[in-house]
Formats: sequence, structure tokens, C-alpha cells
Amino acid sequence: MILRLSTYFLFLLFSCCGTNVLFGQTAKKIQLIHTNDIQSRLLGFAPNPDYTPLTLNDDKTVGGIARAATIIRSRRALSPATSLVLDGGDFMMGTLFQALGEEYGVELQLMQAIGYDAAVLGNHEFDFHTDGLARVIRAAQQAGPIPPLLLSNVNFVDGVTQDDSLEVLFTEKIIKPYIILEKNGLRIAIFGSMGVDAVEVAPYAQPLAFSNPIEHAQTLVPILRDQEKADMIICLSHGGVKRLPDGTWWGEDPALAEAVPDIDVIISGHSHTALPEPIMVNGTPIVQAGSEAQYVGVLGMVKNGEDWQMEKYELIGINDSIPVAMDIHEMVEGYKDLIDQKVLQNYGIQFDSILMETDFDLTIESPISNSNLGTFAADAILWGMNNLDATSTDTTYVALTTAGLLRDRLLSGEKGFQQASDLFRILPLGIGTVETTPGYPLAKLYFTAREIKSILEVLIIAYQLKGNAYFPYLSGLRFHYNPNRLLFDRVYQIELGDEVNGYQELDISNENTKLYKVGANVYILNSLSLIDELSYGILSVTPKHQDGTPVKDLSTALVDIDAQKTGIQEAKEWIAFLKYANHFPDTNENGIPDLAPRYRQHAERMIANSSWEPQMMYQNANHVMWGGTMFVILLGYLLFWGLRKIWKLRKS
Repeated sequence: MILRLSTYFLFLLFSCCGTNVLFGQTAKKIQLIHTNDIQSRLLGFAPNPDYTPLTLNDDKTVGGIARAATIIRSRRALSPATSLVLDGGDFMMGTLFQALGEEYGVELQLMQAIGYDAAVLGNHEFDFHTDGLARVIRAAQQAGPIPPLLLSNVNFVDGVTQDDSLEVLFTEKIIKPYIILEKNGLRIAIFGSMGVDAVEVAPYAQPLAFSNPIEHAQTLVPILRDQEKADMIICLSHGGVKRLPDGTWWGEDPALAEAVPDIDVIISGHSHTALPEPIMVNGTPIVQAGSEAQYVGVLGMVKNGEDWQMEKYELIGINDSIPVAMDIHEMVEGYKDLIDQKVLQNYGIQFDSILMETDFDLTIESPISNSNLGTFAADAILWGMNNLDATSTDTTYVALTTAGLLRDRLLSGEKGFQQASDLFRILPLGIGTVETTPGYPLAKLYFTAREIKSILEVLIIAYQLKGNAYFPYLSGLRFHYNPNRLLFDRVYQIELGDEVNGYQELDISNENTKLYKVGANVYILNSLSLIDELSYGILSVTPKHQDGTPVKDLSTALVDIDAQKTGIQEAKEWIAFLKYANHFPDTNENGIPDLAPRYRQHAERMIANSSWEPQMMYQNANHVMWGGTMFVILLGYLLFWGLRKIWKLRKS
């Protein structure tokens, strides 16, 4: 009896330490607690007025970093000797909290306070450019220790200075390719990798170059296994997963697991996918916990002999049933006060200022072409161009944005109130051009009507080739196109105006040399200057100033919000959005502007009309349709001539 009790207590002892002892064999355990794509989302969603962090079960919001902290800490406390807390990247960018990044590094401070063991850098960490990222990390360091930051497939370019401050952080080993942690008597190797798509959507990471993540891992993993003697290899991969039409999962991270089977676990990010169960490839579990602190994943791994096996997995939803970690909650509240002082004071608003009321949602849900939020955002930019530009002497005809820049939904919630912080989340990306404050600035370029047609030709195919993030939303203009026509010559009619005041057809013939002002953020306008490249040289546009001279530097085309001050005071895209939301009349007389009912539905501004009628095939055609037609006629003639020649030869 005593022997049996002793055996039982020994079993409990070893179980608590993460080691099962049975018949002389041991099974080592590791618990991986993970998040990804937090994107500065520190409060419960949505909208912010509904978030009640200090009381339970009385709101419908999800997420909230202080709630997530409670889950992370409680799960770690159950088995501290075996637990690691890891993040799959994009911990920054998406809310007003990012505005404190370069001065305070608030996201890294919070992750350290919660107890993260490591995080990989994602594409949005580079939205402040390489030197801006370096400033964020330095600012967080001034407040104390920060979690290890990882990125292994990055390469610095000799002879340039823009990335020097970030390179110093690698030299000082503040950012590392990988780390080795000792847990439960095991050597755990953790390396960070940024995927191909993440690199593609991180233009401000330049001049950095990135190695192919699979090829790089095939070189690094054997080093970790053989030279570092790692018992477990974990990849924090900001690569992503996607569901294929047949319902199976694939993507960059499953491809990585297939190509490098020696990786034991992949903590995935970038695709914002809440995986209820790991994707298993070659015995490697791939896990991802949605985004924006709405989930925490907990993966249990057990080692029997030389092999690691998944023991259990749980994806925990974060909602109002979970109490907040009070120290994290108080940090967040302090950051809100700093935002009021440092960011919003000059605009006469506060983080919690209620700027608009709505009893319906604005979303970017599928089909993406039916987005009422896209319509609203484009209208807000056009309004901003015409109301914020202190130096303008003319009207902006056209404004545009894209689906990928709309980073959130605008939900009515329980009360219908929208705070400044809710509205900022819709268009939060970017950084200034002549200043380092958050948010893309607005700029203005001038094009002929024919050039506007060329721009539209590229816009209607870009999202089909590169994904829904490139889907365009327009204001001040609607256009008709015929999908049966040749690529780069499908637009046959353009109209200027809006649904309230009506539309008038634009003369898009070569004879119309008038210049029309187009407004957007600098990220989009930079892309418009690449029409020649995007159309493989078939189309060409020249961005111009109002006087017709070519724009050589986009900083000279910025919208100036205050002409009384020296230099350019950038008109931010998000400011245009907030001010437009706040300009509507107060229809229910409660002191809060009410969103116009017309935004319940999207506005049809990109209209497809399939037709083979000659008029529809050649109306306002450019050299593409005419050249293609001549080629077909010539080809038909040559074919006819060849067949006739053959017939004559046979007859003779």
C-alpha cells in the first residue's frame, strides 16, 4: 500500500514538472501559448463605447489585451516550467495606440509585462520605415526590458544608410535570427521568418532584402539541430495559411512545413486565421490565433523518444466573461491619456470623443465589391481633399482608396456611438512623408481624362491578379467597362459626380486636354505613377501638378492643412475620415451627428456591362482594341491567303 502511494505521489510530482514517468520511460512536455497580429488592438471590439473591462458578462465585445493577459498568465501558471509565450508578428499598427510607438514603444512594453518569451517582426512593424521601427524598439527599451525580437531571413544592403539604425539593433543582438531557451531540461530553438507575401506588402522595409523563407529555413534548421543541439525547433512565421476551394488548408506556412520537416512547430501569423485545430503537415502542427487579441492559442507538445507529438490544442476566445489583468488595464488607460496629450490635442478631440452615431454597420465583407464602408471611406477622402486643403484653388474631381487599406469594420454595437478611436481604426496605416507622425498623408495629382481611363483600366484587373486587397473604391466618379473587350481597354464611359447631385459624362477622347485633380494617400498615388510598369508598357500616365509640370517628388504634391505655418502641415487620411464622419447633421437631436442613411448600401461606381455589340466593343477605345482588331483582321487575312494558296496547289 505504501509503495503504491509513493508511486502515485511521484507520478503527480513528475506530471507537474512536465515529465511523465512510466515503466522507466520519460515523456517531456512543452506548452506553447501564442498570439499573432495583435496590431495595437488593446481594447475590446467593438465599438469602444461598448467595452466594459471592469465588469463581466455585460457587453458583447471581443478581444482586449488586458483580458488576453489574464488567459496567458493563468495558462502559464498551470505549468510554468514547461510554458513559452510566443507571438507570430504584427503586434503594431491598427489603432491610435500606435501613435505612441516611436516615443514609448507601448506594444512592446505591454508584451514584456504580460510575459512574452519571443516575437517575430511582421510586415506592419515596418510601416514606420526601418528607422522608425528602430526608434520604436529603442523607446520601449528606455522603459525597461523587452521580449526577444526575431527575424532570420533579412539581409542588410551595403552602401545605404537608411537601415543603419535597425542594423545596429541586430549587431547588439536586440533583434536576433533565433534564440535558444532552456525549458523543462530541453533546448528550445525559436527562429523568426517573414513570408513572401508579407515582404511584398511591406514597401517601407526597403532597402532591406529578404531571403526566400523556405530556402533560408532549409539552411538554418540543420544548424539549429546539429550545432545548437536543439531538442525542439519552433518557427515564428509571419507567412500565413489559406483555405483552398476544396476546403483543405494550404499557404506559405504549410509549404514551409512540407519543405522543412525538421521544424517541430510553426506559430503562424499574417493571414488573421483563427484555426480551431492545428494544420498538420509532416507531423508538424501549424497554429494561428486569429488576430487583434481576439484569441489565445494553447498547444501542448509531448516528446516520446526523438519525436514530438501534439498532445492537445485549445483556441480560447477572448470576451467579456474574462476578467482583465488590472496592471495591464491600467497601463492601457494611461496610454489613452497620453494619446489625448500627444496626438489629438491639436485636433480638438480626445480618444473617447463621440463623433458620430449610426444604427447600421459599415463593413468590407464578401462580396468585397458591395462594401458600404468602401463607399464611405472614398467619400470621406474626397470631402477631405476639398475641405482640408488650405492652399487649393480648385476642386478635387476624383478620390480613391483600396480594400486593403480599410483595416476594420465600423459596427453600430449596442449604443451606435462611434468614438474618435473607433473611426481611426478604419484608415490607420502609414506614416508621414515630411514628418514622422502616424497616418498616410493625402496628396493631389493631375491627369487628363484619357489618363484617368488608363488608371481605371489597371484598377479593374489589379485585384483580380493580386487579390481583394487591391479592390478600388472611388468617389466623385463612376465608370462603365465591358469585360469582353481586350485587357487595358475595357473602360468605355466615365462620369463625374455623385449619387446626391447626379453624374455627367466625361469626355475621354484625346481631344480633351483638361487636367483633373485626383486625390488619395501617398501610398496609392505612388502606385499610380507605376501604371506603365503595371500595364507592361501598354499604358502610360504622367502625374502632374496643377500647372501641367510633371511631379518628380510626391512630397511636393502633399495637401497642406495649415497654410499659416511654415512648411507642409500634412492632411492625414484618418483626419479626413474623422472630420467627414463628424460633419453629418444631428437628425435625432441628441447632439451627435448621424450617419447618412444612403450609406446603408454601397454605391455602384464600377459597373460591368458584358456586350458583343460593336458600339460597346469600340466606344472610346484606345490603341489596344484598335490594334488588336487590326491584328485579328491581318491574321484572318493571312489564314485565308494560306488556305487559298493550299487549295490552288492541290487543284493544280
